[in-house]
Amino acid sequence: MTAIPPLKAKDYKSDIKPVWCPGCGHFAVLSALTKAMAHLGLSKETMAVVSGIGCSSRLPAYIDSYGFHGVHGRALAAASGLKAARPDLNVIAAGGDGDGFSIGGNHFLHACRRNMDMTYIVMDNEVYGMTKGQASPTTLPDWCNSKMTPHGTGIQSFNPAAIALAAGFCFMGKRYIAEDMARAEG
Repeated sequence: MTAIPPLKAKDYKSDIKPVWCPGCGHFAVLSALTKAMAHLGLSKETMAVVSGIGCSSRLPAYIDSYGFHGVHGRALAAASGLKAARPDLNVIAAGGDGDGFSIGGNHFLHACRRNMDMTYIVMDNEVYGMTKGQASPTTLPDWCNSKMTPHGTGIQSFNPAAIALAAGFCFMGKRYIAEDMARAEG
C-alpha cells in the first residue's frame, strides 16, 4: 500500500475563481484558511464552511469541502446546528460585520454563550462595501467617507470582542489583514 501524500493549501481550494475586488483582504483570508487546513492535515471530508450573505460569505464556494451558503445573519445559527448534529466535523462559520454583528448580532451573542467547538471568521471592514459605503455596526463614530454619513455615524461602534468576553467566549483572535498586506508590500 502506498501512503496518501499530505494535502497542500492549493488542494483545499475549489475550481471556482473568487470574484472579490482586486486587493480585497478576503483573498488573504482564503489563503490563510487553506494554509491552516493543510498545516493541520485536515481531510476535506471532515470540513464544513457555513456562511450568510455578503462578499465574505462567498467563502464556502472557494473551499473544496462541505459548504453551506445560507441567509443573511444566520451563519452562526446554521453552523451551531451542524456542529450539534455532527460534532465530528470541523465547522467554520464565515461572514462580515453586517452579517455577524447587525442582522446576525443575536446569533453572535448566543454562539458566544454556547462556546461550541467551531471557528467563526469575521471579515470586518467596518463598512458595507456592497451597498456603496453604508456604515456598519463596527464603523467608527467619526467616519465621514460616505454620502450616507457625511458627518459620521454619531454613535459608538459595536465592540464584538467585549460582547464575546461578556458572554463567556473562551478564545478569540484578531488580525488586521490590511496592515499585514501593507507591511508585506513595503
